[in-house]
Amino acid sequence: MKPNTFFGLLLGALTFTTILAYVLEKNYLIGLLFTIPITAIIFVSELYRKSENPFSNIALTLGGVVYVVLPFGLLLLSNFDTTTTTWSTRKFDIVFAFFFMLWANDTGAYFAGTKFGKHKLFERISPKKSWEGFIGGALISLLTGYFCHLFFHTESIGFWLLMSFTVVIFATWGDLVESMLKRSLGVKDSGTILPGHGGILDRFDGLLLAAPMVFFLLQIAHFISKN
Repeated sequence: MKPNTFFGLLLGALTFTTILAYVLEKNYLIGLLFTIPITAIIFVSELYRKSENPFSNIALTLGGVVYVVLPFGLLLLSNFDTTTTTWSTRKFDIVFAFFFMLWANDTGAYFAGTKFGKHKLFERISPKKSWEGFIGGALISLLTGYFCHLFFHTESIGFWLLMSFTVVIFATWGDLVESMLKRSLGVKDSGTILPGHGGILDRFDGLLLAAPMVFFLLQIAHFISKN
């Protein structure tokens, strides 16, 4: 399997730049248009690469954009207040709160799991994770959501607590998914930049599933509030 690294990175950079241009109310259509030929090239280039697994190469190339780039783009869009279509009104509260909740979950899960962990959460994929750690991370993250309500005053306490719970669930799944992907390829680290720490992808595995769900939650909350 040999993903088309160059055009995959190009498509990823263009996708994120297009989202950024949309948020900043710039001409994002140009970037959106150029994703069309680049995507076509990813398919056509397999004709000339003489690979034994063209289907896998294309899937891995496009999958990298979907799995890594879109979550960061949606996290950026989470601070675009669709109720007023004004970039500056949200003041990055969602992004700050998201990372606080994510870090709180990781920290609480680590300490609770280390001290009390006995019951395996998903032993087949991650033998070290425990239900005790999951509960500890959830409690600390929910407490963080409560403090976000006191500090930001932009959403109801119910929203912040629901956001915290969403982060806990999908960050945990995100961690497990990334472990599953590494196991399927027989590798310990997702890259060589941070050897012994799982690779760069390990630092963001929880974010990759949690960020899109927070964006989804935010849009649903706005839809309900307007109707």
